Formats: sequence, C-alpha cells, structure tokens
Amino acid sequence: MLKKINFKEFKNLYRKHIIQDFPKDERPNLSTFYKRINKKGEQAFIYEDQGKEQAYIIFKQEGKYIVVNFLAVYKEYRGKGIGTKLLKELVKEKSEIDGILLEVEDPKYAKNEDEKSIRERRIKFYEKLDYEIIQNLDVNVFSVPYKIMIYKKKDKKIEKNEIIKILEKTYKDTIGKYAMNKVVKISDK
Repeated sequence: MLKKINFKEFKNLYRKHIIQDFPKDERPNLSTFYKRINKKGEQAFIYEDQGKEQAYIIFKQEGKYIVVNFLAVYKEYRGKGIGTKLLKELVKEKSEIDGILLEVEDPKYAKNEDEKSIRERRIKFYEKLDYEIIQNLDVNVFSVPYKIMIYKKKDKKIEKNEIIKILEKTYKDTIGKYAMNKVVKISDK
C-alpha cells in the first residue's frame, strides 16, 4: 500500500534511509526538500506491506504525467519484488495519469563493467514493467548522462515535445531556474 507522508514523516525517512540510499551529490538537503515538497508540489510516499515500511518514492506530477525523482527499496527488502509492487501500486493509485517518466543512468557512460552491468540490470527491471526508453532523448544533469524511460497507457502515443516540456518544468521546479540553465542539458536528436 502506498501512503503519502507529510514533511515531518519525510524528515525521518530522509535521516533513516535517503542519506544512505543516495550519494550526497545526488540528493538535496532537507531544507531544499522542504521547499520542493511544500512549495513545488513534489510528493513523497512510503510503500508498506503487512504493516512494515519497505520502500519509498518521491515524484512530481506535471499534468497527466508523473516524473519520478527518487525511488528506493529499503536494504533489507531488496531483491524481493518490492520495487515491482510499488510501481504497480503507483499505476493503480494514479489511474488518471497518461504516463510515468524516470531517469536511468546511461550504461554507455559507465566507469567500469560492474557499473555498466548495474545500469543495464536497472533498465531491464523497468522494461519488465512495460517501461521503454524514449529514443533519441538524452538528459544530462550535473554532468550525469541519463536516458529517459516511460511507462504509458497502452493507447497513449508519446509526444516527445510534450515530454521535453514536462522534464524542463520539473527540473526548473526541483533544482531552480538558474541552476537548471547551468547543469541540465536535454538533447532531442
């Protein structure tokens, strides 16, 4: 079950999990998260099963799309299908949306074979859940190259220009307009 959490609950999540799950250069500090959640419309949810918290997801909804910013399964629950359950629950809970967007680190730019393998496995995980890489769309955030993957309703056609506008708006809201212009590059080949 997905449970939306308020900022007080989020602070506990941040201290207990987020700082362990994401490197310092990939996660905002608490005051930035406060602005993103309370003023910019970002939402945080905990995934629970049988009364136990097992994972979390942080996203921003832009119109008919959700842009996932953070997703992690608690260490002790990894490899048990929790990520799959969480994403399926998100689709069920947010039935009004047309699609879910997320970033995956581009395997082509991995530093070594182990990192490349992890990135490829992550992509395969999402593909098993009917996500697909949006072809010829590359994003670079803080010098990290990403591919964008989308889960879409079966009858929904991908409008790449719409996706680019959604990503631009989300990045502006989450990292600020000034920073966005300096650290985000979106390439539509």
